[in-house]
Amino acid sequence: MLPDRDRQTLSAIEAELLASDPALAEVFSGRDMRQARRWSLLLILSDITAVVMLVVGLFARDAGLVLWGTVAAGALVAWHIARSESTRKATADDSEPPLTSLR
Repeated sequence: MLPDRDRQTLSAIEAELLASDPALAEVFSGRDMRQARRWSLLLILSDITAVVMLVVGLFARDAGLVLWGTVAAGALVAWHIARSESTRKATADDSEPPLTSLR
């Protein structure tokens, strides 16, 4: 446990870091990384569920499972595309400016 004086100093440093560079402060907090891992895990589990629904529905000749597996797969494809677009956009904002065409 830190003494009160050290805690106050640490709080002042954290506040200064948050005020000067919020993006860097978020990296140190680690919340975004944990949240991104959770969403990735949920997306992978959803993918597996949709594939299992399709396969079981095809082998069992259950039209309902095939239908819902197909709907789930379509929604997951859209989710993957949207996620990759947002990731690409976030990295493009942090990187160099776009290249201009050579004419």
